[in-house]
Amino acid sequence: MTYRIKRVAHLTGINPATLRAWERRYGLVAPDRTGSGYRLYTDEDVAMLSRIKALVDEGLTIGEAITRVRRGSEPLPADGTGPSVREARARMLEALLTFDRRGALEAYDAISNLPPVRRVEEVLLPLVREVGDLWGCAEIGVAEEHFASALIREKLAGIMEDLDTGTARGPEAVCVGLAGERHEFGLMGICINLATRGWRVLYLGVDLPMDELQRVVQSRRPALLCTSVVNQMGTAEFRRLVRELRDMAPPETEIVIGGPGLPDSTAVADVAGVHVAEELVGLVHASA
Repeated sequence: MTYRIKRVAHLTGINPATLRAWERRYGLVAPDRTGSGYRLYTDEDVAMLSRIKALVDEGLTIGEAITRVRRGSEPLPADGTGPSVREARARMLEALLTFDRRGALEAYDAISNLPPVRRVEEVLLPLVREVGDLWGCAEIGVAEEHFASALIREKLAGIMEDLDTGTARGPEAVCVGLAGERHEFGLMGICINLATRGWRVLYLGVDLPMDELQRVVQSRRPALLCTSVVNQMGTAEFRRLVRELRDMAPPETEIVIGGPGLPDSTAVADVAGVHVAEELVGLVHASA
């Protein structure tokens, strides 16, 4: 049996515009056409689209859902702390430290059906910390650290691309690393967290000069400005940064600052609209 696009939209819960977009971007289905040019979908097309829609509703990105359906993979246990996730992370770490790209990707595939935020918070960011700790203790070299970081960044960037972080209709959040900051994994994780909650995210990368940030936020006037401090800062220097960000941003923009580089005393004397804490993810959730 065949169906036109409006009927498929009714059966699957996917609106026609989205169906057409998925066809163009992912080559998801290739429906036949009537003589008048109308799309004709088969029962198999409808079944596959319904499965993908269900996975997206569970929290997967469209790219991840398509990959899982095409591979016919089985879901992992819902409990992200279960052995499947721990074992996949351990396998991924072992492969990364031996420059085994294929092995690392196979280990990652084992958890690719997890929702984006869980993959970030339970797999990718913990791997970053483990690799950093090993490098800090001189148990691995710079080459291993660079190899692992490159693949982890690739996966974070892929999640951001699948989420289309800049196209949501919610309020806008600007995420940026300021001048001198080179660590971006935490910020990328924040972008993914916000995007999954409906925020429109503008990611400006790291090591951005303050005058460039001011130009952007003054023109776009975002609802939220997020930055991460990884390089260690003294209390006086940090307070100057807080004041500079507050003076530079529009008054309606909430500012969130977090990261391991914050000074021991992060008290900010009643600076309106500025939120500070080492754990950036929890702080963003509270402020947003």
